[in-house]
Amino acid sequence: MCGGSVLLKVVSIIMDPPISERVEKAFDLISEIIRTDASVTVYLIGDGVYCGMRGMNLETIDSEHIQVFASKEDLEARGIQEDLLTKRVKCQYNLVEKMVVDIMESADRILCF
Repeated sequence: MCGGSVLLKVVSIIMDPPISERVEKAFDLISEIIRTDASVTVYLIGDGVYCGMRGMNLETIDSEHIQVFASKEDLEARGIQEDLLTKRVKCQYNLVEKMVVDIMESADRILCF
């Protein structure tokens, strides 16, 4: 890390369920990116919200450089209660709007799975 600041801001959008090979590769890639001291914000949308549940892919990453948001509408549509999610996941209505603003204002790279 250079001077205590994050070098790169990456936004990752995950729309596939946790059992998807694409999602497994996505979390491997996110883990590698975090090791470079980059900051990663993950947006769980659609079936991607399942990745935020306890015991799923997200629990393999332990870093202060990751933020995770899940679409409240997509959680509700799938009957997932917030207490089933890892503590790292923040649920939010109108998540797509937040994601677009984040991408436009601060993202250096965007990964979509």
